[in-house]
Amino acid sequence: MASEASRASPPARRRASCASQGFVALTGAIYIYLYAPLLTLLLASLSPAPTADFQAGYVGAWYVKALSNPALLTAIQTSLRVALATTAIALVLGTLAALGLGKHRFRGQSWLEGLLYLPIAVPEVVVGFASVALLAQVGLPLGFWSVLLAHVAFCASYVTFIVRARLAGFDERLIEAALDLGATPLAAFWRVTLPWLTPALVGSALLCFALSLDDCIITSFVAGDGVTTFPVWLYSKMKTGVSPEINVATSLLLMASVILIALSHLSQRLQRLPRWGRLGLGIACIGLTAAAVSPAPQGAAEPTLHLYIWSNYTSEKLLRDFEARYRCRVVVETYDSNEALLAKLQTGVARYDLIAPSDYMVGILAREGLLRPLERARLRNWQNLDPAFLNAPYDPENRYAVPYTFVVTGIGYRRDKVSEPVESWDALWDVRYRGRIAMLDDIRECFGAALRRRGLSPNSRDEQAIARAAEDLALQKPLVKAYDSATFEQLLLNGEAWLVQGFNGQIAKAARQNRNIAFVVPKEGGTRAVDHLAIPVNAAQPALAERFIDYILEPQASAEIVRVTGYGTPNRAARAWLAPDWADNPYVFPPEDLLQRCAVIEDVGAILPRYDYYWTLVKSK
Repeated sequence: MASEASRASPPARRRASCASQGFVALTGAIYIYLYAPLLTLLLASLSPAPTADFQAGYVGAWYVKALSNPALLTAIQTSLRVALATTAIALVLGTLAALGLGKHRFRGQSWLEGLLYLPIAVPEVVVGFASVALLAQVGLPLGFWSVLLAHVAFCASYVTFIVRARLAGFDERLIEAALDLGATPLAAFWRVTLPWLTPALVGSALLCFALSLDDCIITSFVAGDGVTTFPVWLYSKMKTGVSPEINVATSLLLMASVILIALSHLSQRLQRLPRWGRLGLGIACIGLTAAAVSPAPQGAAEPTLHLYIWSNYTSEKLLRDFEARYRCRVVVETYDSNEALLAKLQTGVARYDLIAPSDYMVGILAREGLLRPLERARLRNWQNLDPAFLNAPYDPENRYAVPYTFVVTGIGYRRDKVSEPVESWDALWDVRYRGRIAMLDDIRECFGAALRRRGLSPNSRDEQAIARAAEDLALQKPLVKAYDSATFEQLLLNGEAWLVQGFNGQIAKAARQNRNIAFVVPKEGGTRAVDHLAIPVNAAQPALAERFIDYILEPQASAEIVRVTGYGTPNRAARAWLAPDWADNPYVFPPEDLLQRCAVIEDVGAILPRYDYYWTLVKSK
């Protein structure tokens, strides 16, 4: 009998063919949408394009450079150690939980099973914050063990659900038969239950390994004391811009994820795999274990300075020179606001050797006993500092902090996009620029702009004034594309934002790349700050931190910081080492009359929690 397709009329067959071709085209378009960015990333990682500090010259050169970077290799090794340990512990705990829940019935079991869903359902930022709070209560320092405990907490639930799902199809009569034939309960488990669970165990192990290897958000909360995993290292590096080395690092993470997915797929057919397939899985496991337990990359065992600093605030060249001079390593982690720095240090379990708080935050940290007094005798280059930046009210005797850079906050804008000159903070509330405005992700800076706009001090202690400023910020929020303290200049450069509240240094660097970018301090006034280098009270390497501070006080080093960050320096000897386009740049070294319009952000004391409260309301709307 002829098929239905053969009996269909020619027009019907053509319609069916067109529908089939349309479906294929749509499917292809979806796959291109999903995988084109990944292919682009892989191609970019193979680029031989040189940079100022590395002449690539051939395809794959950036892979060679990246894989010879001790910091990257150490981060990869740390991730492997955490992932393997997490997988082993979560596999045992999750399997025991699955066996207990699957073989026994007891009162409250449904509630207990519901609790197992929480680590999966709760947002990672909540899990990370809760983990830090718990670690602070028990007094466990942030480090390898804190990361491991946090990873096990969310991975064990996945193992429980996967193994229990496999148990649902298990025939208990097989165990009974084994016992009737004289096997002990342990032998029955080993010979009958375990082989049945093997595919689920392998699959859940690979899933745990992948989840642990890829995690960034929770790890960023609980990492510390030199434990920087690969995703955290990668995210920290990306805040300073995307380089070919970053493309390589992300490509490596992508390749690892693809391999794990392939292994997970193979594990589902473990019983039917040929001998070479099982051998390959075994070799992969042995290789990962060997990489994790092998000696650390060269340089990883040297004394390590842990620097916690603003993004885009250090020079790779200076860091490498300092490492060579003092035979040490410098590990950099970044934050985006003074409040984030304060919250991390207040836990009492975060350990850093050197931090970069702004002026008012120096006073807060010193008052809370979180800073270590400086040994001034070790700072031989102290005399290079401009006296105008010393003996400030927040540190009157210069006991705790050394001026590092000075910063002015104003408005950066695109002259080719904005139709009229920008003179007032009102421009950031102009509905004509909806979706083209960016604000700093900083409580005091955003409230400072709103208060200045009303002609008030950015350090107002009047709750009614603060509440009105919060209302203004809430009205502005629909116009705001992003709250970004790290990469707002990139938003200007790529045209995603036309007006940004930002810091002069990053906008100065952007203006060197695009002449249409300008910076202005509004007529109502802006804010200015001096960022400092300070040593936390629980620093593990205080002497090395003081060496780094003294190194930065050398005029050549301070001049390099200006060129890299775009911010002015309190080091009066450094300007002689700067070219005129830096030394005479009004965006970098604003004239005195402009500085007079800028107020210093101060510690507002007991009213600060009200700023936090109103900021939470603004961000949650």
